[in-house]
Amino acid sequence: MFLTHNMSSIYQTLFLAILVFCLGYTYCDVFPTFGDKTHVGSWRPVKNLTDIKVVEIGVFAVGEHNIRDKTKLLFQKLIKGETLQGYATKYNLTISAKDGVRDNIAKNYVALVVEEQIMKILHLVSFKGPI
Repeated sequence: MFLTHNMSSIYQTLFLAILVFCLGYTYCDVFPTFGDKTHVGSWRPVKNLTDIKVVEIGVFAVGEHNIRDKTKLLFQKLIKGETLQGYATKYNLTISAKDGVRDNIAKNYVALVVEEQIMKILHLVSFKGPI
């Protein structure tokens, strides 16, 4: 009986340790990406602001903001961008967009977009501005 109770406790402890690791890795980006020599949590600048993938993410951010807030912003270009690698890739983008309804003058906005690596799904986390 003592052995059975002790084994149950060991399995529960092991299960809890694995669960904590998986949740930390998945949701908190607290563990480094395998093979990555940089520190976790370091944002890296986007070197090519005309890269089609990054531009598409900027266009997605403006389009999603238009749907959510019922605006009519028109994407112009990326001004600045940073990425943070982890379980999901985070994009912190400064975007130039025109308000096609009001004054049609380009203003800058800041968007945070998360791309899930496995399913390649984009999520607009925040959209602020004009700044």
